[in-house]
Amino acid sequence: MRKAIKITIVLAILAVPSAALAATTSQPQAINCSQFKTKPTRITLSCGDGNTWLGKLKWSSWSKTQAVATGNFTQNNCTPNCAAGHTHSVAMTVTLSKVKNCPGQGKVSPAFKHATIVYKGKRPKGAPLSANFSCPPSLPGEY
Repeated sequence: MRKAIKITIVLAILAVPSAALAATTSQPQAINCSQFKTKPTRITLSCGDGNTWLGKLKWSSWSKTQAVATGNFTQNNCTPNCAAGHTHSVAMTVTLSKVKNCPGQGKVSPAFKHATIVYKGKRPKGAPLSANFSCPPSLPGEY
């Protein structure tokens, strides 16, 4: 009986590192305002008003260190105001990088914290060359 208890304890101790390793080896996700997304078709850059985004994203690669997609940078010109403005899109390539752990959705999730944008053709006035993402708010009781 004692031998069975010792084996159970040893197996339980050995299981902890593998569970921790599984949590840290999951694929990073994109941060899309207040949500984590894997291979999203759209990433909103201006979460407050939603007037700027990367859309029609088609992912050519998605690894533990970076993700690359082609699509469109779209921005509302807000003329005469944002409600009556028109959107304009330009083809671009985005590379997500700088993976950091974010608490959220009941666990710690790796997430891409940076985007580098390369425009095909002329970059629109005021369009960013890069963007940084903040971790979404964590659920109550998370660290």
